[in-house]
Amino acid sequence: MLQIIRNTVPTTLGVHLTAGGACRYHVVIKIDKKHEGEAKNAMFAAFGSSYEIKHVVVVDKDVDIFNMEDVEWAIATRSQAGRDVMIIERAAGNKLDPSTDDGIGDKMGIDATIPLNAPQERFERVRIPREEKLKLEDYIE
Repeated sequence: MLQIIRNTVPTTLGVHLTAGGACRYHVVIKIDKKHEGEAKNAMFAAFGSSYEIKHVVVVDKDVDIFNMEDVEWAIATRSQAGRDVMIIERAAGNKLDPSTDDGIGDKMGIDATIPLNAPQERFERVRIPREEKLKLEDYIE
């Protein structure tokens, strides 16, 4: 899958088929985006690489694709549904996926990359000073 996606988007840095997606339905792709539209091209390549893929998230090089909290942060802070979510209805998928209609289901791609014309500093992660030393259990009864 990595090679197929790299054939379309040469700056692809990594691919992760997530455990939560049964290691076949969900994929996170990390790219070093150079041109607008590359995230969507990476999504198309991922969908084309395996009929089982149903959800694709594309993130920038500063996101850890093996840390789902990091991926979720990228989705929350770098994407807008109307602009960055692509839905493909009634595509062939895995018949073992119980959410499909005998293998026919929908696919979704999320572009969670920073727009190239946007100020990069707007998208840096905000951190609480010394947050790594905080213990939530000290504040919850």
